[in-house]
Amino acid sequence: LTAPAGSYTVTASANGCTSGASSAAVINAQPATPAVPSLSAVTQPTCLTASGSFTITNYDASNTYTINPSAGVSQSGDTVTAPAGSYTVTASANGCTSGASSAAVINTQPATPAVPSLSAVIQPTCLTASGSFTITNYDASNTYTINPSAGVSQSGDTVTAPAGSYTVTASANGCTSGASSAAVINAQPATPAVPSLSAVIQPTCLTASGSFTITNYDASNTYTVSPS
Repeated sequence: LTAPAGSYTVTASANGCTSGASSAAVINAQPATPAVPSLSAVTQPTCLTASGSFTITNYDASNTYTINPSAGVSQSGDTVTAPAGSYTVTASANGCTSGASSAAVINTQPATPAVPSLSAVIQPTCLTASGSFTITNYDASNTYTINPSAGVSQSGDTVTAPAGSYTVTASANGCTSGASSAAVINAQPATPAVPSLSAVIQPTCLTASGSFTITNYDASNTYTVSPS
């Protein structure tokens, strides 16, 4: 006999005689198939966290949820944490399984740029107030931040800057590297003052040579007399 949900008894009749009623046969209501899981927008991995997550927004604690694929996946209540990949979720209860959810896609963790490495510094000269250094592992897809930045300019892998101690960080995909070691640019060397000369002592009848004095003489300078 096939019947919808209900409680049933059966009697048998023959030759005008009818049996007593059987014991009851109870057919339960059809078990409900859980609703297809709906998933929230994904929280993507960050520079510091390799896993992303998403939420089962119509979560029901009486259901059992299956995430596909399941490798590296963990679930805590309505929240699913997983590595990069595309995931669907089904819900099961009372031997019934829902259809699969739409996919939640977790991106690959963004890469943090390498710590910049800096070349030996080209120091200022008497004619040039700025020094320079090179980012030797330069990557044009990165954004570089020089600290401090006052008076600094960058052209490709070359940084030109006034006297100071500088570090560099690289940024890409929202991730920032650690700081480089410091590049130190010295102060521009000072150009000595133009020598000033005293009145000349002229040769005499007995002395063939004359003389003069450098009145702003500085022993730390080297003086060149022309002709010599």
